[in-house]
Amino acid sequence: MNTLLKEIEITDVKFIGNGAMLLSLSNDRTFIVPLDKFKAIESLTQSEREDFEIIDGENLSFLALDEIYNIHELIGI
Repeated sequence: MNTLLKEIEITDVKFIGNGAMLLSLSNDRTFIVPLDKFKAIESLTQSEREDFEIIDGENLSFLALDEIYNIHELIGI
């Protein structure tokens, strides 16, 4: 694992329509995450998408899902 990524945290999550998620990171970068790679998130309603939790800066959880997504998984590392 890249040691530089250990210090990077998720700071915010926003959605662009139904097809993408903007993942803001503590290093001032923003990643566009295509939701077709994460079908469970893609299938959430807008309200369910807004009900998320950032856990320890490294993980993302949606209350409507049983899955937890790690920052590395989300940005493709």
